Amino acid sequence: AAVESLNTFHPYFYAKRGRQDAKDPVIKSTILGYVNNFGQVPKQLFTKPHPPRSGSKKEGSSPTHPTPFFFKLDKLKTSAQPFRLPRGPVGQILCLEKEVVVLERNRLVLSPLLGCFFSWGFPDNSCAFGNYATDKTFAVCESLCDWGETLCSACPNLTTVITAGTSTVVCVWDVAITKDKLTHMKLRQPLYGHTDAVTCLAVSEIHSIIVSGSRDLTCILWDIEELSYITQLAGHTTSISALAINDLTGEIVSCAGPLLYLWNMKGQLLTCTEASCGPQADILCVSFTQRHEWDARNVIVTGCGDGVI
Repeated sequence: AAVESLNTFHPYFYAKRGRQDAKDPVIKSTILGYVNNFGQVPKQLFTKPHPPRSGSKKEGSSPTHPTPFFFKLDKLKTSAQPFRLPRGPVGQILCLEKEVVVLERNRLVLSPLLGCFFSWGFPDNSCAFGNYATDKTFAVCESLCDWGETLCSACPNLTTVITAGTSTVVCVWDVAITKDKLTHMKLRQPLYGHTDAVTCLAVSEIHSIIVSGSRDLTCILWDIEELSYITQLAGHTTSISALAINDLTGEIVSCAGPLLYLWNMKGQLLTCTEASCGPQADILCVSFTQRHEWDARNVIVTGCGDGVI
């Protein structure tokens, strides 16, 4: 539909398309010029038809920009029915259009469309794939066994799994799944750079970056397309415990102990602040709110070891 409406950009503005021709130094400098001036365009913004601009009076009467929940914390209410897990601590909460998916630690949603998850952390260092609706495993894979204990994982899309752990290496895997069946899991490329165990990962397909945090007190930015080193985020005082990438702005937040570090995509430190209240409790998880890029009311939310958000 975009092509029919002439609503497209030059091919080099698209992250994946432009990189295919980037071997020519002249073209590469042109692409970099585009990116530095205008940024990169995602392949697709909407996955369903955009609603019409003018709605009914009933719709128009509601406020265009409702006040974010975190401005009215005194009015927050818990859900009538709590979510229950079969076992263990919570590892991932995913808010889909019609449901909220809650997975325990060492599990990650690989594809909401197929309803499948990726899991790790078994004694033999293997990994598994299963269906989160039925909680049944449909494939066990030993591809990870040569890479020590897996401590963290990320799934940017249905065909890619990124793992890391005690081996200090970030591994990018090609995965093929169809109808609760694993066809293959092959190592695309190992990424070497850390000198101690990798404790957390974050990935943004929109900005084409992987961020890995390690016990070596650093984070490394990797290019997800070329699978190459971009830059290092140094200066943390203890092991990295949590990471997040803002898909709107490209900003990166890394957490080490009670401290929160905010970086831009070039690896420049924007600010460092203490996130815990009272006694210095370690930050265990972090997330950006991403309402609108221009909305100054966006915040960073952290969850600390003392139970305070």
